[in-house]
Amino acid sequence: MTIAAKATTAGALAAFVLAGFVAPQAASASSPSPIGGGTLSAQEVGAAKAAHDDRNDRSKDGWGGRNATAAELKSKEAYMAAHKPKSMVTATSKMLANTHQGQWYNNYCGPATLVMALGMRGIWNYDQGTFASWIGISPNNGGTGVDAMNKQLNDESGGFPYVRVNLPYTPTSADVAAFKNRLIGDTDAGASLVGNAMEVYNGPHLVGHPNSSTTIYHWFPFQGYDGDWAAYLDSATTVWSSVPARSGMPNSTLVTIMGGRGYNW
Repeated sequence: MTIAAKATTAGALAAFVLAGFVAPQAASASSPSPIGGGTLSAQEVGAAKAAHDDRNDRSKDGWGGRNATAAELKSKEAYMAAHKPKSMVTATSKMLANTHQGQWYNNYCGPATLVMALGMRGIWNYDQGTFASWIGISPNNGGTGVDAMNKQLNDESGGFPYVRVNLPYTPTSADVAAFKNRLIGDTDAGASLVGNAMEVYNGPHLVGHPNSSTTIYHWFPFQGYDGDWAAYLDSATTVWSSVPARSGMPNSTLVTIMGGRGYNW
């Protein structure tokens, strides 16, 4: 299985290697890229996503394109303002617990993400099989939609509110800035922001994901932040041996990867 490879800033990568987020890898064309690889420009990635998206076929199931209402966003912002930990106001980095577990089946990234994300809040009430049954999927049959993810997060998060944030196919610098602020806010509050990846051929990928001609859709929970980088956990360790349990990437790369889908904040 061929994995896209691309160079990255040595200093930033070294910091994440030392922190244990990215396993050191030899530089070769078959190695996973530390920052996702990809040879397309941001505009080309957006165009490829628009051309290959199956959102229209799945819109009734809430697979993508569903943004929170203005009232939901306002309520979330009010909650975050009221619960901002004063001791963390000036923090430049913070990591939640490493709750990684591999997904039980190829299509269980959603249930696995729910278990990991809720585990970062200390909530371990249900396993992947239970969440899968509630979502309405079975082994290797079906996937987790945006609405289903948001519902389960809100039902089981112990009162922490989640809202859907859709991203355009080609996210802007404003989208990156908003993501950074929201990631910091959720992490400081002890909650995992949940990402929804859409990976296209020759576009950036999460670490270790294959540069396949087939578009990859994948849920993953964020563990924390360090400046303009974010750390995340990846349940696909049981799907591809090249995938590390924990990785870090620049926010801009991650937002590009989530373009066309978005995240649950």
